Amino acid sequence: ENDVEKCALHFNGINIKLTKCGGLTPALRMISKAKELGIKVMVGCMTESTVGISAIAQLIPQLDYVDMDGAMLLKSDIATGVQITDEGKVIFPNLAGSGIQLLD
Repeated sequence: ENDVEKCALHFNGINIKLTKCGGLTPALRMISKAKELGIKVMVGCMTESTVGISAIAQLIPQLDYVDMDGAMLLKSDIATGVQITDEGKVIFPNLAGSGIQLLD
């Protein structure tokens, strides 16, 4: 989180990874700080399951850019939740919370 201000001195934006920053709460603080400093915000993923992708999707309205195709790269996923169509459309499940359901 403390690196957002340092990044603003040298870059036009930041790329937040939920897994690396500690989750949604630190990410929200980082987004707020970046917006305050006038820099762009991207949330990206590594090879995340649908659990991580569904978490990222909750932040979409606050982002300038988003990379959340990690689950599409998996041979086998551990959950269902937010889906992304081949055209890039995000489909939210009709469930509470982030819409995640672990698979058996």
